[in-house]
Amino acid sequence: MDYYGELCTKVYESGKSIAEGEELAFYLSHVTEGMKVLEPMCGNGRMLIPFMQRGINIEGFDISDEMLKVCVVKGNERGMEPRVFHQDMRHFNRQDNYDLIMIPFGSFSLLPEEIVPLCLRNLKESLRQGGKLLITAIIQQAADDCPEWKETNRLQDGKNTIIEYKRMTYDKDSRVLNSKLKYHLIHEGEVLKEELMDFPMRMYGVEECKDLLHKSGFVNVTVHEVLDGYGKGNPFHVFEGTI
Repeated sequence: MDYYGELCTKVYESGKSIAEGEELAFYLSHVTEGMKVLEPMCGNGRMLIPFMQRGINIEGFDISDEMLKVCVVKGNERGMEPRVFHQDMRHFNRQDNYDLIMIPFGSFSLLPEEIVPLCLRNLKESLRQGGKLLITAIIQQAADDCPEWKETNRLQDGKNTIIEYKRMTYDKDSRVLNSKLKYHLIHEGEVLKEELMDFPMRMYGVEECKDLLHKSGFVNVTVHEVLDGYGKGNPFHVFEGTI
């Protein structure tokens, strides 16, 4: 699994650099003094950096080296040294090490369904007794196909331009929204570089996601709906479990 290349990362960072508002407030509300926090799939540090700015003991990992580079640079620019590392969640296990593990912004839905039980088990085993897991999953909703490439973003990058194109299909049987992204780095009308990325997003039912946590050994499983979490009229759901 490798989702974020150089061009994709630059476009992502341009619009999703730092978490704020209701989303940030929700995750901060679950932190108490002295906690050790882990953010798997931390990406560019959009959540990790504001946590560090508040003095929270947090570290993170990701499979994208490009994203981790951005996170480190962003932290350094603010006088901080982010503790982040390259890691695949399938192989991550630090037993009894964290008080809180969180996966915000729907990144959990990028995990292929067949590895989800293993990943949840690894995270559970990395929590201290009484520790908590928080995951934001993409909840099943209507999804329209867009089979043809459509320009969805354009970013000026020095003397070059990065153009993002997207096409999407929804598989009702697997409940996976298959998004394909194409990035062109353009200089004076010439394509200097192209990146192709697959983003299969698994959509979950609320009870289905709660059941996944129960089957992985979590207790006190609850779901939070954060109204206006991504801005007015844009809620998200967070699933909580403890050990």
